[in-house]
Amino acid sequence: MLNAEALHRRFPGLASGHVVVARVFAESLRPPPDRTVAEWAEEKRHVAPESGSPEPGKWRNQLVPYGIEPMECLSPSDPARDVTLKWARQTAKTAIGENFFGYTADEDPAPMLIVLPSLDEGKKFVKTKLQPAIDASPALRHKVAEQKSRTEDGSTSAFKRFRGGFAQITGANSSKGLQMISVRRLWGDEISEWPRDTDGRGDPMDQAIGRTTAWTRRGVKRLWTSTPGMDGECRITDYYVASDQRRYYVPCPECGIFQVLKFENLKAGKDGLAKGCFFQCASANGCVIEHNNKRDMVAKGVWLKTYKDDDGNNPAPPETLGADEIAAWRGRSSNGRQPGFHIWQAYSPFVDWETIYSKYLASRGKPLKEKDFSQQELGEAHVDRGEAPDHSKLLGAVLPYRLQTIPLGGLVLTMGADVQVNRLEWSVYAWGVALSYWLVDFGIIEGDPDTDGPWRALDSIRARKYEDTFGRAWGIEACGVDSGYKSQRVYNYARSRPQVLATDGRDGWNVPILGTPKRVDVTVSGKSAKNGAMLWPVGTFQAKSELYGSLRKTIGGPDDTGMLPLGAGHFPDACDEAFFRQLTAESLTLKEMRDGRSKRVWVKPKDQPNEQLDMWVINRAMAYHLRLDHYGQEKWKRLAEERMSEPEQLQRDLGRLWAPNPAEDTQAKEARAKYLDMMERMARNLNS
Repeated sequence: MLNAEALHRRFPGLASGHVVVARVFAESLRPPPDRTVAEWAEEKRHVAPESGSPEPGKWRNQLVPYGIEPMECLSPSDPARDVTLKWARQTAKTAIGENFFGYTADEDPAPMLIVLPSLDEGKKFVKTKLQPAIDASPALRHKVAEQKSRTEDGSTSAFKRFRGGFAQITGANSSKGLQMISVRRLWGDEISEWPRDTDGRGDPMDQAIGRTTAWTRRGVKRLWTSTPGMDGECRITDYYVASDQRRYYVPCPECGIFQVLKFENLKAGKDGLAKGCFFQCASANGCVIEHNNKRDMVAKGVWLKTYKDDDGNNPAPPETLGADEIAAWRGRSSNGRQPGFHIWQAYSPFVDWETIYSKYLASRGKPLKEKDFSQQELGEAHVDRGEAPDHSKLLGAVLPYRLQTIPLGGLVLTMGADVQVNRLEWSVYAWGVALSYWLVDFGIIEGDPDTDGPWRALDSIRARKYEDTFGRAWGIEACGVDSGYKSQRVYNYARSRPQVLATDGRDGWNVPILGTPKRVDVTVSGKSAKNGAMLWPVGTFQAKSELYGSLRKTIGGPDDTGMLPLGAGHFPDACDEAFFRQLTAESLTLKEMRDGRSKRVWVKPKDQPNEQLDMWVINRAMAYHLRLDHYGQEKWKRLAEERMSEPEQLQRDLGRLWAPNPAEDTQAKEARAKYLDMMERMARNLNS
């Protein structure tokens, strides 16, 4: 048997066991690195072209100087435990998280958990962001184990292995991914989109934080990043409010006064347009700050803690500061609060001010776009104007058209039905360009929904044809029936009727207007029917918000052409006060939940019916089902050309349809003139 000396003579390249043991022992005693996450990123991070970044290549901290301090807080040398980034999109918040991962894998190995809103989002993140970052950075490419599918020593798409640690990537919608591991590093991304409960095990935020408990005394770091959600139930806003609320002060290039860039100080260019927009200095000097000053101004910016102390002994900094005051405010105590950072797109090197202002102009009067602008561009939780529109003003805005006719502009018919104890209620709406809508028909079918009679009557109404301005008759293309009451009856009715959807109203701002259906069992005469029925979730929060926005357009009245704005609601003079009271029955109210959190919910006064509101929501979901939300200018125009022509002229082109014809009666001429005007307005306004 060979001894160590003989082995080394026979195999000269063989490593010395003493040296290996000594090296491993020395590494185990190595103190935490002095280098910060920001310094590591500057030296070793590379941004992959396939990540979608507008600035691929070697990472440069000065491209996003406002990211340096958050990365320093994520470093072992900083005492911070939780770091919160309430940042708008296109501000590099995800890149900060990627640098946090890279530093952990390369410089300070530890178990790490990365949580996205869902498992699907986690897979997309790895494919488009994390793996490209690993592949593009030599320091990571050599440290993170190669991705393998069938070996225990390699990485997988959801598990990145490196010497001394790992990173598990999962979704907040999966309790399995939040169990059975203990981690020292945690990154929760887009936390405002996380569900409130996961698999019946409680808040995924609490579950994720629980994974760090064992490391509490050993340098836990938790990073929370997100664009905001809805006011009153926004996780990232709650975390930021509890933090020391750092804002980024920048110096005016003219007078040198430091200030936070605020949207109200972003002024329009000539003629109120986005082109040439500028910031007005917040100081009394009122200097003009041009966009070409942005990069230099942001490079000189500083983060200041702006939280308000209740006892008044540690006041927040004023909105404007002289350069000589900055040092004193930089030293302000956090009073035990964890660091939190807020920034919006005005600071971003990837977005110019004209683009921001253009999006603002395009969002005005459009509730969903206003919501997107607030959350994504401004980085602020959206405050929905959830107060109900004045029903009496809606009553004063009715139009002189008959029920059971399709007014000019209506192109597609939908139906919504609601099941009550002793009746079915229903309504029919016509949808047009930019989801403008017209009430076409509504009514009540008396009778017990447990009997067949009301359902046969509903079939008869669904089969109705409605005439348009040109004498053509159109049928209902999609019908939704709420399944909240007498569910089995609704399931059985929808199961055998392809144009009928069984719907289920769902609360929450993250629920789409119409979600993905799931199959449910159907019982007929006490026995299970084959194949069951499809149940479609309907996002009531978004739909109601959109309705109230459109009703405000209705109340605002017609423009100088005599027509209501695109997206407005139109109602015939057959509608009475009771109808509009039902349509506006609910309002958004901040409600305290059992777990101590607050949440904005839709509520209605006691004993106030709301069937017309519920049926409009179902009709809106049916318009979504018919993909009207995805129609652009050309598709609306083609549909209008087809459905607003006279029957005998369907094969004629649009130019001949509008050609003068002495034989036409006055009503047809007026209809065509309005049609042409509507098409022109659509071309001007729809894209905005």
